[in-house]
Amino acid sequence: MSKLRTGYGNRKGSETMTELQKANEEKKQYLLQYKELKKKAARLEESINELRINKMFPSVVMSDMPSAHNRSDLSDYMAVLDEKIQELVTARYKAIEKYTEIYRHIEIMENEKERMVLTYRYLRNYTWEKIADKTNYSMTSIHRIHGNALKNFRFN
Repeated sequence: MSKLRTGYGNRKGSETMTELQKANEEKKQYLLQYKELKKKAARLEESINELRINKMFPSVVMSDMPSAHNRSDLSDYMAVLDEKIQELVTARYKAIEKYTEIYRHIEIMENEKERMVLTYRYLRNYTWEKIADKTNYSMTSIHRIHGNALKNFRFN
């Protein structure tokens, strides 16, 4: 059984590999920012929908105690809803800005295959399988192209 010996016995070679891995991780984190912003917007949207549903269909409290309706309930609800909507608008705006920024960095890359894989993976959120299917490349080829794309990607 053979072992992969990348940088084996060569301290400088292993340091370079570690630096490359660190740089690639930083690039992945940068590219994943759009996905995280989209998730935040989706969570806010779910929160808004939940608020609306809870206001339309409040839980029924079975009690023989008299209760008074408080007019501030509606204004409190509207204030909370308005705040959540503003948060959602801000989150969507930030996501659009980040998408545009990442898209510009990807589009200046020279290799079309690398641009395509990064776009599908980080901007369209495709799985590796879907990227392979869409591009008619094998999974191995997609991962190789992705690795090369990360090496060639510049965002600073």
